[in-house]
Amino acid sequence: MYATFWVRFFLHVLVWRRAVRRLREPVKYASETGTKACLLTLADIIFFGRLLVVNPALWTGEWFFHMSFFLVLVRHLRFFLNPVPGWVWLAQTPGLIAGYLLPVSLMYVLFVRLFTKLEKYASPANMLFLMLMLLISAIGLLMSIYYKPDLVDVKLFILGIMSLTPRDLPNSILFVLHFSLVLILIPFLPTHIITAPLVMMESRKRKQSLRLVMHEK
Repeated sequence: MYATFWVRFFLHVLVWRRAVRRLREPVKYASETGTKACLLTLADIIFFGRLLVVNPALWTGEWFFHMSFFLVLVRHLRFFLNPVPGWVWLAQTPGLIAGYLLPVSLMYVLFVRLFTKLEKYASPANMLFLMLMLLISAIGLLMSIYYKPDLVDVKLFILGIMSLTPRDLPNSILFVLHFSLVLILIPFLPTHIITAPLVMMESRKRKQSLRLVMHEK
């Protein structure tokens, strides 16, 4: 499963590289527009500007989902790092709040994708990814509020995996289910999350260069 994910990723990069080489032409103003294109691309990545234009309703859920997911990931770094850096400890409270927002934002995104009257954004693979994320976040929330596992055992187990010295699983059925679903989720991670910034930046550069050429006196 993990080999499949990496094969998909490298094939995606290869297709992008070939497309860029095929379309790339000598552009006189490339060096002048590179910095602006990078900044605009960064803004698109952070604020999902293009999605906001296409579907504002979906943008709201997607933005909260991605920001919540990012903060939850940062909060979970305390299980993977020893010692834990100060900035990870500072992210614990925002990450905890994000843990409550994550399943809500996922349910909102699912609702919009299934029932929006605009263009359909739901593919089977994408829907499976969202459903897995919703289940993982819901189980994580249950462990955080009601059925708390022994966090020391959890950290020892994770560190054991990181150091290739496996430890016994924590005595928590919910944690085992949570961890297993994460392992299932990884091969389904969209490869475009890595290549999309490169594609967007190349598109920005060409668009700005074209505008300059068209206005050249």
